[in-house]
Amino acid sequence: MKKLIFLILLLTIQLVSAQITIESFFSNPDKVLPGETLRLRLTLENVGEEKIKNIIVKLDLSQIPFAPLSSSTERVIDEIRKDNTKSVNFALVALPNAESQIYKVPVEIIYNETKKTSLISLEVNAKANLDLILDTTEIVKVNDKGKVSLKFVNKGLAQIKFLKVILQQDPNYEILSANSIYIGEVDVDDFESEEFTIIPKAKNPELKFLLEYRDINNNAFTENKVVNLNVYTEDEAKGLGLVNQNINWIFIVLIALVLVLFFVYRRRKKHDA
Repeated sequence: MKKLIFLILLLTIQLVSAQITIESFFSNPDKVLPGETLRLRLTLENVGEEKIKNIIVKLDLSQIPFAPLSSSTERVIDEIRKDNTKSVNFALVALPNAESQIYKVPVEIIYNETKKTSLISLEVNAKANLDLILDTTEIVKVNDKGKVSLKFVNKGLAQIKFLKVILQQDPNYEILSANSIYIGEVDVDDFESEEFTIIPKAKNPELKFLLEYRDINNNAFTENKVVNLNVYTEDEAKGLGLVNQNINWIFIVLIALVLVLFFVYRRRKKHDA
């Protein structure tokens, strides 16, 4: 029994005296785009009292959108003397579908039958990409009142939040609806639709929009977008058959009435004869 207790105490002393920690880590670049490569350097320190040999360092990438590039996720350090440090390097690539956020990377350190896991972080910073597309319009010609429907498309790999859309005033159109609309979130590879009611005052006006939003990392964006609205003059719309021609029904009724009276007159004249 005393022998067993002695062995346990000896093992405990050895584990206390032999400790490896991650002293620091560094990635280049510090923020990576989807599909981009990075170099990761981990610096390990021996904070124990003894030299430690055969240290295995592993990255666990199973739950995050990163993959090793031209190498494995495991490195071996021959030895680290007490109070000394040694570094290991990894080449990684962020997967093309990686979403914009900070990812926790488990790092396993194995030595002297000891296994410990520490966490480091890598950041994917995908650029926001918001597109504005004219969907449908009721308006055909100048001075027509109608609705204009628009699509706000998230073409990037980062979610868009707090989207606010402002249709700016312009002499070429009159805004009849509210000129400011709050949309909120637009998910990746998705869109939201909204509409404005206007009266165009000129042919083919440019609708001027101000977009305000934030990405998933809370970075603020302000963009000016222009949508070209295809609007015809009255004569052009008639020539293209896009509007009904105005018909003078009174004139047609008068002509019909004259013809009826003419035939009635001829009939009576023939009857009297």
